[in-house]
Amino acid sequence: MKWKRLKFDNSFCLKDNINMKKLLIVVVFFSILVKGYSYWEWTPQTKKWINPKYAVKSTPEEQFNYAEEFRKNGKIDIAIREHKKLLKHYPRSDYAPNSCFILGEIYRNMGENKKAFDYFQKIINDYPSSPLVFQAIKIQSEIAEKNLEKKEKSFLKIFTRKEEKGELMNKVIENSPYDNEAIKRMFKLANFYYEIKEYEKGIDVLNRIIKNFPEKEDVQEEAKYLKIKYILASISENNFDTDIIEDLRDKIFEFEIEYPQSKYKDEIKKIENILDEKEANIYYQIARYYERAGKKKGANYYYRKIIEKFPESSYGKIANEKVSNNK
Repeated sequence: MKWKRLKFDNSFCLKDNINMKKLLIVVVFFSILVKGYSYWEWTPQTKKWINPKYAVKSTPEEQFNYAEEFRKNGKIDIAIREHKKLLKHYPRSDYAPNSCFILGEIYRNMGENKKAFDYFQKIINDYPSSPLVFQAIKIQSEIAEKNLEKKEKSFLKIFTRKEEKGELMNKVIENSPYDNEAIKRMFKLANFYYEIKEYEKGIDVLNRIIKNFPEKEDVQEEAKYLKIKYILASISENNFDTDIIEDLRDKIFEFEIEYPQSKYKDEIKKIENILDEKEANIYYQIARYYERAGKKKGANYYYRKIIEKFPESSYGKIANEKVSNNK
């Protein structure tokens, strides 16, 4: 018995593989096509296949009413889609700001405040003559205020920059810097920055209040007092620059001249006492440096400055004792 060696035609195998791949592509394409056609409908009016998901009504009024029917029936996802189609296809129609407003309300009810805020902002930016503008700003203010007060869960704090929370209120103020509620919003924003120790941003907001409302004396007084308070808070514990302290003393002097009977008189006095302690501490640290270096004359010079300028400070008694011992 003789064995015969079997020979394979490599070219045939290669052609067979190519044909199988072509067949597979055709099958996949056909399955996608069949699946896709489940979304398409034949319309005799246009004599075309139309996908309802992307189709738009022939007028903005029809499109708006169509979207609202879904909203009224609780089909919110479809209502969102249809209102967005109105904004895309009829952006200059009278119905567009209404769709923006409705989308803002929908997202607000869903707890997606940033998306809601952005749709109200679109009304302000794109449709400034719409009667919905003032209502949009009012709702934006409510969203921004809630955002300032919101407490982040501890494990999320590391992923959120605290100062970002102030950006929404900043935008509201920018949208309407002179309305009746603007002052209240600005003070809230300034206080927010103070609480998160972003003192420079808080001072910037207070400067805007001072600039924008010069005729409101009580507002001016409060803003100028808070500015003094924020500047004090911004001075580092390790500050050794007496010029910063003197600049703040100048502002306090101007405040006391302008408001001699200020309701913040007691608070201002406390701030002055704190400044005395801070400046006395600076002189004390310099005196200690000279003392450690064996330069008693230099040390005594700064101890005497404490005795002369801040005898009532906590460093006054210490300075007296040091001068007596360094003779």
